[in-house]
Amino acid sequence: MISPKTAEAIQEELTGHLRSRVEWDEAPAVFTVHQSDDGSVLLARLPVPESMWSDCGHPPTAVAGLAAVATGLPRYPDGSHLLVRPGVGKLIGAAIRYEAYALSEDSQSPAVREAVRRRGAGGSVPRFEDIPGRIEQRCMTAVDLDGGRYMASSSRIDELELEATEPTVHYLAFGDPRRDSLTGNVVDAAIRFLNAIKPVPTKGAAR
Repeated sequence: MISPKTAEAIQEELTGHLRSRVEWDEAPAVFTVHQSDDGSVLLARLPVPESMWSDCGHPPTAVAGLAAVATGLPRYPDGSHLLVRPGVGKLIGAAIRYEAYALSEDSQSPAVREAVRRRGAGGSVPRFEDIPGRIEQRCMTAVDLDGGRYMASSSRIDELELEATEPTVHYLAFGDPRRDSLTGNVVDAAIRFLNAIKPVPTKGAAR
């Protein structure tokens, strides 16, 4: 079970990772999330080829493809997956880092305000990256083995500068009635990947 303290540790690890980034236009990344015996949480980055991102062009599609490949890979005798690094702690989740664009309702840009209005009315909206005044963000979406969902983000303060805002994070536990408000292609891809690599119970296995 993921305790409240562990959920907090996951949130701190996600925001800490975003806080450590100093460049923009980075390639996405996939991480397994681990808990050590002392309760600390660690992100372990998977060494996937850069071509995985460039060939797919869409991070959730790439991760979904990685999950499909992972499903067919063999496992260790104890039921753990080959893509899960040994010796870093118990696997408790998976995370995806990517960059995205967002729209703010209180933006000073008329184009953004119009896009927000049209989106709220169910109308068509241009790609966010093509809307003047949109906000560039670094994001991390994570899921845990209990069904919890996490969304961390940090916004670029000025498109001509590298500085970003302090990261914020939202967490919705499995039983939270608002859990379905944190959905989308990235969440779905993270769930598929975690399901593909989570341990399979075996009798008498030890690692």
